[in-house]
Amino acid sequence: MTDIPHISKRDCDCCGKPLPDGELFYHCRTELIAAKDETIPELKHPDKLIAMALSEIAGKDENELLDDIYQEIILQLCPNCRLILLKHIHSMLNKGCKNCPKCGPQPVRKKGKLLKFPSSDNVK
Repeated sequence: MTDIPHISKRDCDCCGKPLPDGELFYHCRTELIAAKDETIPELKHPDKLIAMALSEIAGKDENELLDDIYQEIILQLCPNCRLILLKHIHSMLNKGCKNCPKCGPQPVRKKGKLLKFPSSDNVK
């Protein structure tokens, strides 16, 4: 894992609520990794393609260039902010139920992984 703040100084990264020793909190780690399809463009003039790529990155800060390729976001969240984050993620994945406002987002089968654990309401 990466750096986790010392337990005596842990606060929710969203709302700022203190996360005291022994209390439930959530450690969220997200990676954003650049991807591109595997097609190779027609390379009639590879020198021009290389020159264009170099001109696009010229003068940019190294960290800015690296952020375009890979970012890791680490959050310490209180239980309430965890639910807010999950709602945001689910709203990005699908459009939800159009007929019933009570249903909320419906599951969508996608490539990749989204692990969903039962809430305490569903566990008996």
